[in-house]
Amino acid sequence: MAQKIILHIGSPKCGSTYLQRVMVQNSEALLRQGIHYPAPAGSHPGNAAHLAEISQAEIDAMFPEGVHTVVLSHEDLYSLSKRGIALAEITKKAGIVVQLLVFLRPFSDFVFGDYSQFMKQFFDTFLAERKPYGGRDFETFAKRRIDTMKPAAYLTNWSKLFPELPIILDSHRNIKSVLDTVLGQPQDMVWDVPHHETNPSLRMQDCDIIAASMLDPACADDDIKQMFLNAFHHTQEPDMGRNPERVAWLEEQFRPHNEALLAQFGFDNRAPVPRDTDA
Repeated sequence: MAQKIILHIGSPKCGSTYLQRVMVQNSEALLRQGIHYPAPAGSHPGNAAHLAEISQAEIDAMFPEGVHTVVLSHEDLYSLSKRGIALAEITKKAGIVVQLLVFLRPFSDFVFGDYSQFMKQFFDTFLAERKPYGGRDFETFAKRRIDTMKPAAYLTNWSKLFPELPIILDSHRNIKSVLDTVLGQPQDMVWDVPHHETNPSLRMQDCDIIAASMLDPACADDDIKQMFLNAFHHTQEPDMGRNPERVAWLEEQFRPHNEALLAQFGFDNRAPVPRDTDA
């Protein structure tokens, strides 16, 4: 059987941690079926953080006897196609086929998740400086993300590196079905991952409250720290911060991005704009 690499490149906040956790927990069962998910180097479940420096020897080691498919994954690759140049050169010479795999979610949803991720990642700095999000409000934060994102260009650049197979682009909600198909429907897969291990987003309403509290001199640090810890217990509850006005505004800002994806890749990433039931 021909050797193949399935390269999952993201996007961030689109189920990447879930996909990687599935691969890690099923790695032994998959290896028995000729599918290898090389062990991640650190605590992050993704195993392709250092793809830019990959060598022929490393690729050879990924294909021990009996292995026909290797899966590599890291969400940070999404916008960084240059990190795939070494892999493209080596696999072309070796005759190894590379299948690119990308999952997206509506960009309004992505920004909400990104806002949460910044709060989780930089909470201590925000609190120490009493300057959440570097002093930016939500709209300013979102606009900066909108202006720097070029999803259609990212995918075009990756596709040029690996033109043998068309890129597989799908919704983050279809990770299980897509992955099952590209892996050849392997047996004995365990698809359930504990929710807390999938890097769930904090609710927007909790991020808003925490940010406002940081700006209030009367609010003690210990109280804000407790708010932050409590927010992790409410990630699956309804979120008033994801209101129709915010969704509609974000979707309008991302309209050119969605039009480009639809025109170039035939993928509709638009979100239905919710209606205010009280209107």
